[in-house]
Amino acid sequence: MWICLCEAVTSGTICEAIEAGATTVTAVGEATTAGTVCGRCARNIKLLIDQRCADEGKPRREKGSRWRRAR
Repeated sequence: MWICLCEAVTSGTICEAIEAGATTVTAVGEATTAGTVCGRCARNIKLLIDQRCADEGKPRREKGSRWRRAR
């Protein structure tokens, strides 16, 4: 499934980055470029991180997201 349309990043690519150790939206962005353009996909990236970390029993390091929409 496409998660980041701006950078054409799929959920599979994001899950691979999470499995490689990216446990924050920022880390996933650095590894895949997802969420680095408009930030609309940051919520879905965070949901994937939460799901993967819960499945694997990994702790999450991020308390908030720096990706916020401009008002």
